[in-house]
Order: sequence, then C-alpha cells, then structure tokens
Amino acid sequence: MNDEQQLPRESSNYRPGEPLRSWTSGEPAAPHDAHASTAGAEALNSLRRLLNGDQLSDADLIAFGKLNSHCVLWWYEPMVSLVRGPKISPDVADFLRRSVPGLER
Repeated sequence: MNDEQQLPRESSNYRPGEPLRSWTSGEPAAPHDAHASTAGAEALNSLRRLLNGDQLSDADLIAFGKLNSHCVLWWYEPMVSLVRGPKISPDVADFLRRSVPGLER
C-alpha cells in the first residue's frame, strides 16, 4: 500500500479539545439521542433495573458497556459509570425518566 492509499490515523469522531456533551445540557436533540442510544445498545431493561435499584446481572453490565459506547459514538458523556459498580448521576436518571419511553416512573 503506498502512502496515498493509507487510512487516516484518527477516527471520524475525533475532536481534539472538544469535551463530550452532557446529557443534561438542554440540547433539543438530547432526548432523541438518548432514546436512540438506549435502543441501539438494547439497554432499556438494564437501565430500568438500575434506575429502580433492582438486582443487576452480568448481562446488564455488558448492556451498560454497549450503551456507554453508543453514547461516546454520538459524542455524549457515558450514561452509566462502571467504576466501583454501575452508578448513574441523579440528574441523568431524571433526564432519562423524562426522555426515554419505558423508563418513566
């Protein structure tokens, strides 16, 4: 492969110096992006269990990893912290309950 045909070294979503967007920033597209990320990662049931304080399985942890990956691909902060066990910010939890069908109380 010659130099002209080499693939770029940076991914298409690399934005130097630009922070990931917060789910609670008030962007009009955020509720739609949250719904799409949750659906794409097939994480709705896992998120519901986390928000309700229910017992979580290994499959739920895998779903949260997929969900966080989707979030970053959409250039948002990960929804679920997986450091020292799965946790979600109360502000993000409220946002999700208002925004994603199936997560309302």
